Amino acid sequence: MRSKVRRSGGLALLVLAVMLLGSFSFFSRRAIAQTQDQRPQAQQTQDQQQQPSTGPKPAVDETVIVPKKTQPAPVKPENKPEKINPNDIYTITTSTNLVNVDVMVTDKNGNPIASLGRTNFKVYDDGVPQAVTNFGTGEAPMTVCLMVEFANRWWPFLYLALEDSYQFLNFMQPKDWVAVVDYDMKPHILQDFTQDRYEVRGALDTLRIPGFSEICLYDALAYTIDRMKDIKGRKAIVVVCTGFDTFSKLTYDQALKIAKASDTAIYPVSILEFVTVRRGDTIDTLQARNALNTIAKYSGGQAYFPRFEGELPSIYQQVAGQLRTQYSLGFIPTNPSKDGRFHKLKIDLVDEQGNALRITDQKGKQVKYRIVSRDGYYAPKS
Repeated sequence: MRSKVRRSGGLALLVLAVMLLGSFSFFSRRAIAQTQDQRPQAQQTQDQQQQPSTGPKPAVDETVIVPKKTQPAPVKPENKPEKINPNDIYTITTSTNLVNVDVMVTDKNGNPIASLGRTNFKVYDDGVPQAVTNFGTGEAPMTVCLMVEFANRWWPFLYLALEDSYQFLNFMQPKDWVAVVDYDMKPHILQDFTQDRYEVRGALDTLRIPGFSEICLYDALAYTIDRMKDIKGRKAIVVVCTGFDTFSKLTYDQALKIAKASDTAIYPVSILEFVTVRRGDTIDTLQARNALNTIAKYSGGQAYFPRFEGELPSIYQQVAGQLRTQYSLGFIPTNPSKDGRFHKLKIDLVDEQGNALRITDQKGKQVKYRIVSRDGYYAPKS
């Protein structure tokens, strides 16, 4: 009896164990299946997150992909400027009255003399010696405005004016700047500054039929000086003219004052001398010659009066040589007053001991030299 009961209890325990084992295997297979179903979805989501966004896909007929609009970054508020007490500000103001003077030193034939130093120049401002603070020398391109008198006065003057102007082209170098202005009653800019000599020749080729018989030299000079006032460096005006003035608004004194105040040297080349040497002088020709000489001297240039066409090459050679080998001096006047008046300048050449400089040639013979510079300057007016 007891053995039957034991066998029945053991069988029941065996059935219960089998049922529990079947349930465990069922749930395990289901969990594994669910895990396998979820893993591809997570892996797919992760792959999608790692792939960069390339924007919208273009259609077949599209060639440009329009980028997605992005939101602008927020603008940070600007810091308000700090308030400063004006009473705590210290200001420093400086002013200088530097005067620049271009000086040429030539021999008696007009050829420039080089190899001079700063200590060889002595500058006087109204008779008071000045210390030269700025000094420069050396060859440099020239900047020249070629002014041509072209008025219907007398046909030989027209021929000479054009002939002399064309010869000037032979002394242009590739780095030189040249402009062309003609004048009768009014000045006309035929060619602005250029380094092309063919453009300069083309401007001169337009001078064939003059419009008026009046000559306004002083007005034309003032106009050209004003147009060149902002040009830096060495500059000059070469005027091919008779020296006559018949209808200018400016007087001779006013034109002379403008030439004094400018830093543009004027080099008149007279076409009147060619005629007067054959026909004689008159009061008008003498006045014209004196006017050209004075204007050139006050501006720091030089006037030339060729009697024959064969003299022109040497004249233009001297002008070009002087402009390319100038000495640039600068000083601050010891008199700082801004009175607006004219100050007379004088420049001497001295040796190391302060005596007058003696220049000799290769043979040891003393060379007579000439100092060419502007006559003075106008002080600024406060």
